[in-house]
Amino acid sequence: MVKKMENNKYDVIVVGSGIAGLTSAAYIAKENHKVLLLEKDSSFGGLLGAFNLDGHMLDKGARGIIDSGIIFPMLKQLGFNLEFTDNPIRMTFEDQSMVFNSKKSLDDYEEVLTKIFPLEKENIHSIMEDVKKIMTHMDVLYGIENPLFMPKPYDINYLSKVLLPWMFKFINHINKAMKYMQPVDEYLKTKTQNQSLIDLISQHFFAKTPTFFALSYFTLYLEYHYPMGSTQSFIDTFVNYLNEKNVDLKKETEVISIDIDQKELMTKDGSVYQFEQIVWAADTNKLYDCIQIDRIKSSSLKSNIIKKRDFYKSKIGADSILTVYLLTDLDPEYFRDKNGPHAFYTPKKEGLSYAQLSLIKINGKFIDDKDKIFDWIKQHLLYNTFEISIPSLRDKRLSPEGKCGLIVSVLFDYELTQHIYQSGFYEEFKSFVRQETINILNNGLWDKLNDHVQKTIVSTPKTIYDRTYATQGSVTGWSFINQPFPAEYQFLKVSQSVNTPINFIKQAGQFTFNPAGVPVAVLTGKLAADAILKNRKKLVK
Repeated sequence: MVKKMENNKYDVIVVGSGIAGLTSAAYIAKENHKVLLLEKDSSFGGLLGAFNLDGHMLDKGARGIIDSGIIFPMLKQLGFNLEFTDNPIRMTFEDQSMVFNSKKSLDDYEEVLTKIFPLEKENIHSIMEDVKKIMTHMDVLYGIENPLFMPKPYDINYLSKVLLPWMFKFINHINKAMKYMQPVDEYLKTKTQNQSLIDLISQHFFAKTPTFFALSYFTLYLEYHYPMGSTQSFIDTFVNYLNEKNVDLKKETEVISIDIDQKELMTKDGSVYQFEQIVWAADTNKLYDCIQIDRIKSSSLKSNIIKKRDFYKSKIGADSILTVYLLTDLDPEYFRDKNGPHAFYTPKKEGLSYAQLSLIKINGKFIDDKDKIFDWIKQHLLYNTFEISIPSLRDKRLSPEGKCGLIVSVLFDYELTQHIYQSGFYEEFKSFVRQETINILNNGLWDKLNDHVQKTIVSTPKTIYDRTYATQGSVTGWSFINQPFPAEYQFLKVSQSVNTPINFIKQAGQFTFNPAGVPVAVLTGKLAADAILKNRKKLVK
């Protein structure tokens, strides 16, 4: 049933309340336009934010926030006051460990790898020399606060002494950085033939991540920050601001169709909203599914949209994530020495090449043998790299006194998860993953863990897809395996990334520009808002 409601016309409708959608909505509302924000999930924030489980605040997505010269200037520009704490990253391989807390930490990282692979000393040093070169490029790229978030018009001193000199350096260094665009695993093979070493360096990156983006994380590890009160405080700050600006916020409201000629949008409950412009801050495939192509009068536009729809349908999302949330009755300090607030832990130095996905496939299809699949999953977890986050080691208020919540994640294949679900042993799979994860951590890091876990929940790639409709449960947009690549990835063209074939629909978020993360989502959200506001000025004239 279609529900045509009074006062249902909006200047701008923002679809998706991840950080990209929230950013767009905030900047558009700041200019006093009538805005509607629609979110299909039961809470705002998309893959960013936290939830409360038995008094523990547990992050849903990002375990920390990287500034990248974007986040802090954006917060300042919008007048948001958020308190952050440092978020040092620890790397542990079996029993070898180090912490990233300064640029000198690269030497510690090199030392750890050399202890594990003494015969690879020269090759490891060569790799680390390239990392240092990339860090030099990164220092320039993020060397100033992003100009997009600076007050305009620019002050003449800022232009002449900061922005213009930086732009010349930026162009020079970005051209040098683009020479490191081959997939990181292929790059590492030019440095060493030791597959385990290659795995240990690269396996916590998404498949085929370009070398520059992967190795630049050694800089970004120093840029992680954590909002006091959990990542939910980041989301709540936006939501409160949007409420103050009288933005209409609707949760559990899924968009099912868009009539671009009539400029009408329909939601699953039958409500119809009229709009002048849209910011689509959700999955790209979902956008083209929603556009009512048969109602488009322009044959050239219809043809263009069909081509875009079919093109995106042929592409795959980046790796998804399997997460086990553990609630324990152990004090947070028990976990500090071997993990700290945020760590990457690799239980076995052999690496993931010992548990390749092809081992449970025949002729490209997953096998049906549950026992063999579970045996493979056990090996996959054992040789994988876990990301372990402990919120209450950053902010003690995030768990009840004397208790601690852990967030333990690994990259995991969406298609395998779907196969398991369709084969009927999905719940058994989650129970198996839960216990194997606890066993690995108990045997490798904390021998008291197994006896002190009070509650667990498991989030799978299917969970992520069901919440967000992100293609194949991706948490960082498109996979770098795609050729040609479906989104813009050149820094000098990022402003063009928000455009779609329809002038009054702009896109933002993880499927808009790669590599994707919280800073890029904020950046594209701001760029989409700027493009929308520019169009609004033209309409007024």
